[in-house]
Parts: sequence; C-alpha cells; structure tokens
Amino acid sequence: MTNNIRYDTIVIAGTTESRQVIEEELKKGHRVLACVATKLGAEMLLDYDVDVHTGRLDEAGFVEFFRNHPCGRIIDASHPFARIVTETVKAAAGKLKIPYERFEREDLSYDYDGIIYVSDAAEAVEELNRIEGNILLTTGVNTAAVYAKGVTDAAERIYIRVLDNASSYEGCARAGYPEDHVFGQMPPFSVEDNLQLIRKTEARVMVSKDSGRTGGVDIKVEACRQAGIPLIMIRRPE
Repeated sequence: MTNNIRYDTIVIAGTTESRQVIEEELKKGHRVLACVATKLGAEMLLDYDVDVHTGRLDEAGFVEFFRNHPCGRIIDASHPFARIVTETVKAAAGKLKIPYERFEREDLSYDYDGIIYVSDAAEAVEELNRIEGNILLTTGVNTAAVYAKGVTDAAERIYIRVLDNASSYEGCARAGYPEDHVFGQMPPFSVEDNLQLIRKTEARVMVSKDSGRTGGVDIKVEACRQAGIPLIMIRRPE
C-alpha cells in the first residue's frame, strides 16, 4: 500500500554518521524517513523528528518499500562493512530511478608498524594461525563463526568483545564460544578500556575492522601499541 506522504530524504541509518546526516536534513526543513535493521537502531533515533522503519529488507523488499514511500533521494549511511546492504539499496534505488548517495566515514591513517592488513575474516584467520597465544576479537558477532571454525584451538585461544545484547550472546553461543570468553560491553571504549581487556585475556594479538574513528579504531591502535602486540586490521570494502 502506497504511503500518501512524500519524503524529501530516506536515510539508511543505524550508525553514528546516520544521525549526523539526519540532523543536517532536519536543519534544512526536510521530511525524513529512516530505515534501520534493528530495534537498537530505532532506539538511537527516538530524539529525532523522523519516521522510522525497522526491519531487514532484501532487494525486492527495498524496491517495494521505496515505491510505497516516495522520496526525493536516498542517503545510504549504513555501516562501511555492510556491503550487502549498500549494494542492495543502490540496486533498488537504480531500478526506481531515485537519486542515491553514499555517505562515507572518514578514512584514517595509522602510524603503527604492528598493523597487519588483511582483506577479510578468512585472511585474518590465516594470519592468526601464524601467531601463537590468545586472540582478542573486536570485529562483532557477525563473523564470529568464521574465526571459531578456522582458528586452531579457537575455543581456548579466542576471546571476543561484542555488544551487550541478547542477539550477540546467542550468536557467540551458536558459534561455540565459551561464556567466559565472551565480553558484552557497549562503546565508546578508551585506550585504558582496551588495555584492561588485553591484559585480562592475555591477548597476544587483536583483530579489528577498519571502521574509522567512529568505530574506535584509532583507540585500538594506540592500545595495541602500548601493549606491544600486533593488530590485524580488516580493510574497509571498496
């Protein structure tokens, strides 16, 4: 059923940057519809005068959604590692000839020679199997199973920090992580927060995605520098 409201902008939201985009759009007096995947994403927008759609959509779902919610343009401010979301939204917008913009996070350069760059989780696993000792994952629950299956002695060696919510704990349990190897915490984290977890887990290496300043990567780099351990960094998708 087509919505009789026409929006100036639909924002693919759920990140800190998406709130910045929404704030700018509201300053211009634009009517905004935000799309988020989870209830947590919706809760982030409670203080904004926007309509919110919550739920995951495939390409056909986005086509139908955009058709039923006419708008002037779509701004994709999803997570830089949510490549499938970006490809799906862009394709759906293209089919309906709706102007599409991708809002990118700031790229950072890191002055630390202990960084080992890899292209994805599978390549990170290869590097981890060349390094002895405990591992601290800070890459989230979505790829937890990749490390659990691929890393030698994963159940003993890997510790993982995830968001403090039920879905994160359930995902780690399904992947086979012992409860005492899972740390549910909420960002932002300081250098000292990271150092404390490195010490607690006796980690000899940390794994992170290159998700920029918003993802606290510069803080992780400094913590690894101070701890004297390498950081395996998953490059941002092109």
